[in-house]
Amino acid sequence: MSDKINSVSPRSVCGASIEEKSKNKYFNVLKAVSETNLGSVYIADLKKRKLEFISENPLLFSGFRAAEIEKMGYDFFRKYTKEEDFEILRKVSTYGLKFFECLSPEEKKVHTITYDFHLKYANSVDVLVNHKITPIELDNDGKISKIVCVVSYSLNRAAGNIRIISNTSEIYWKYNLFTGKWTEECKITLKIREIEIIRLYLQGLKIEEIAEQLFVSPSTIKFHRSKLFERIGVKNIIEAISYVITNNLI
Repeated sequence: MSDKINSVSPRSVCGASIEEKSKNKYFNVLKAVSETNLGSVYIADLKKRKLEFISENPLLFSGFRAAEIEKMGYDFFRKYTKEEDFEILRKVSTYGLKFFECLSPEEKKVHTITYDFHLKYANSVDVLVNHKITPIELDNDGKISKIVCVVSYSLNRAAGNIRIISNTSEIYWKYNLFTGKWTEECKITLKIREIEIIRLYLQGLKIEEIAEQLFVSPSTIKFHRSKLFERIGVKNIIEAISYVITNNLI
């Protein structure tokens, strides 16, 4: 199925094509969005194997500026991914894209593959980053031609954690690096009180302050928190926040 954007023939307007003007406007929006948070965004052309756009954030790219990374292209990840984590990228590239082949053209653009891996950093410890990749353009055969990737610091403890998620579905898919298989799992639905507690933790409030905000006792907050930990299988609030954000539960 052909993308609408691919069906428009570029026409020259003031020395630049409609397609080129639209692309530049698109890139400026992504740049503006990325500058308002701690993350970064890049667009990759899978057909040309080229990085078309990267928003500036050297701390998430081994200290390199966006122009340097664009010049290196895919070689950046080959050179600066921690050696034992490179297999994760290979699995994502191979089996992640194969998973997307099973989806309809409409479904492809509402599913995201997320995973964690370490990037080597000169004179410092390796940095565990998270990549969330979503298809944004398809070719005439319905195959993914371009993707957008949101880059951030990982909230997990270790590399891997390959998942395919969608905000339009209560189901997500998890890839097992050891068995090489995808397993289907259901998203956990948070209770209203759990959502309130997580949101207030994200605002930096302590248990006593959260209790005051919700007009309950600190012991009640601890009770709801422990029940949440039990339901999602974590040991502390940092892990709980990581789980909630990674799985788009709030």
